[in-house]
Amino acid sequence: MAYDKKLLSAARRELERDREAHEDELEARRRDIYAREPRIRAIDRELSATAIQVLRAALEQGSDPEKAIASLRERNLSLQEERSRLLRGLGLPADWLTNRPMCEKCGDTGYEGAATCECVKRRYARLLKQQLSSVLPIEDQNFEKFNLSYYSPRIDPNMHDSPLENMRVNLFECKAYARNFGENSPNLLLYGSTGLGKTFLSTCVAEAVSARGFSVAYDTAINIIAAYETIKFGNGDGAAAAERAARYERADLLIIDDMGTEMGTAFTVSALYNLINNRLMAHRPMIVNTNLLPDELEKSAIRLPWRRACSANSSSCAFSETTSACSRAGCRTVKNLSKTVQKTVHTLRGRSAVY
Repeated sequence: MAYDKKLLSAARRELERDREAHEDELEARRRDIYAREPRIRAIDRELSATAIQVLRAALEQGSDPEKAIASLRERNLSLQEERSRLLRGLGLPADWLTNRPMCEKCGDTGYEGAATCECVKRRYARLLKQQLSSVLPIEDQNFEKFNLSYYSPRIDPNMHDSPLENMRVNLFECKAYARNFGENSPNLLLYGSTGLGKTFLSTCVAEAVSARGFSVAYDTAINIIAAYETIKFGNGDGAAAAERAARYERADLLIIDDMGTEMGTAFTVSALYNLINNRLMAHRPMIVNTNLLPDELEKSAIRLPWRRACSANSSSCAFSETTSACSRAGCRTVKNLSKTVQKTVHTLRGRSAVY
């Protein structure tokens, strides 16, 4: 799992704010109890002085420190018992003024040894969902609200099953994908006509995956291209575009919506190619939504030229009619993006009700 540094820092700051609020609440409790029962304040002051008294007894010459320490211990226990009795008399539990950490595992430090504590991970996951909800309606589009009643139970003679059965299979696969999501998860290609549920279903996956603490980036192919155009040609907010591009490249899961609607220019092909190919090499999964059928996708502008600058040396990549990737050592460039995507995806196929 690749943590978003900004969100992780925000999660740690939130823990610190919660810790301070917890301490402020405890201090407010003390002030209230001391005002209601001044004897408890006196007991707390005497108890806080016990450590100094123990140290003094241990350093005194010509006396037995064990006897003095034992006497102080008895006095300490007697004071604690009196304190508990007074608190119960106020209708409060005996530990009402005890400073207990919110997280027993890390003591509110945010770390278990050198590892990030679960209390920070929970805050991080919630911040991830908040970030995702700014671009996807995850509160309204999730697996719990996916409604299969929109799909016809009538058998499609061309496909030998019904749109309803087809969607049941797709829903099952997407739930399993989200449940088992990790670094080695396959990519998903969701294809079919407009309005059949591709974006809704990918949003369901995004919501479930982000709830487990994985980062998710979502955008349309057109917006993705626009971000890279801004970076390349300087025709907008370059800093914001660079931040978006970083999310596309580093997120644990990238969802590309409406693939195939972008203009098929050389820059478009190159930008999409580099993004997808780099994520494939880094084993960062993607979900690609498209209105194009596989054959149409193969013929679209996503098809790449056979000759590209080789990442292994300064010459062009070494492709042949039978190879799908450069044969030069150290270069993993593929010659046809659509074929590469199709070879590495679990395809949720369909027709009048897909995906």
